[in-house]
Amino acid sequence: MRKKIELTDRAARKRIMETFGVSSMSLSLALNYKRNSDTCKKMRKMALDNGGVMMQEITQK
Repeated sequence: MRKKIELTDRAARKRIMETFGVSSMSLSLALNYKRNSDTCKKMRKMALDNGGVMMQEITQK
């Protein structure tokens, strides 16, 4: 199962990047659960609080 957070609002993405002082690549890695630091967890929470949607892809065997 793969999960990610979809955040299409550019203003919200920019706010998160400015708040945490990260690049768009770092934010993307955090929202796609490729990184799991405390900062990434905070960015994901902020994304969900600002209109982000949790997506889960379930693969069948």
